[in-house]
Amino acid sequence: MTRPFSLAFKQKMVERLTGKNALNASQLAHECGVRQQNLSRWLQEARSLPSMAANHPKARVWSVAQKAQVLADASKLSGEQLTTHLERAGVMLADYERWRIALEEDGGASAATSKHIRKLERELARKEKALAEAAVLLVLKKTIDSYYRQEDDDTDEPSEKSS
Repeated sequence: MTRPFSLAFKQKMVERLTGKNALNASQLAHECGVRQQNLSRWLQEARSLPSMAANHPKARVWSVAQKAQVLADASKLSGEQLTTHLERAGVMLADYERWRIALEEDGGASAATSKHIRKLERELARKEKALAEAAVLLVLKKTIDSYYRQEDDDTDEPSEKSS
């Protein structure tokens, strides 16, 4: 039986994997008793989410050249040096990770994003098909109703009573 983990707990674990003095998933798993696979999956899911900083009105807009420069400068750094460098440059670690992953994927969308897009496209196609089916049924119903109305009009003529 798997234990359900709260969203707050998952976020805290992701922060410990990416924040200042970050641990790798194996170290954190040993420390907190959560399986390393869960921690890695949570980190991957967090990286595939759109950045909340992008919706912030004061968020800095980075050009491709600026992103490339930050990635190049940070490529030889790790741990505390990387964190310090990113703070000086004004780059959040989550943004840096997203840029790095996008570069590794040749600018393509992450696997989780692609999967989500395919799911939404399938759902849209299903709904379009259902809508077309409903439209056909509505037209058919109107046609049948008008046919029976015409038939009723023909039979409603007053008939002569025979005495």
